[in-house]
Amino acid sequence: MGDIVHAGAQGADFERPSGFARQMKIGDPTQITREVFAAAKQLFQKHWDRQPVRKIWVSLGGLRSDDVRQLTLFDGRERRLRLERTMDEIREQFGPAAIFFGSSLKRTSQMKVLATKIGGHYK
Repeated sequence: MGDIVHAGAQGADFERPSGFARQMKIGDPTQITREVFAAAKQLFQKHWDRQPVRKIWVSLGGLRSDDVRQLTLFDGRERRLRLERTMDEIREQFGPAAIFFGSSLKRTSQMKVLATKIGGHYK
């Protein structure tokens, strides 16, 4: 798990390069996808210049073992962590498209297409 989320975007126009790369420290170290996504989304919304984007990236830094972590009483974090681990086990056994969040069924979702590719290329 980590506590530094790094997000960036590269503009689509080769003639006038644009984009950004920023990072932020989050309160508690995490490995929960939705928490990392929320921080990356916050960075993107704050720094994106509303121009077309060719490439985006997200990474997690400040990595540490998840053997010791701060427990919280009221935010359901342990439940989300168990859910993510279970989903990872299902994907490991049955493939990347075996289980996903319902939001991946939206018309604009690329999840099913990307699950059939490695590095942007068909397997």
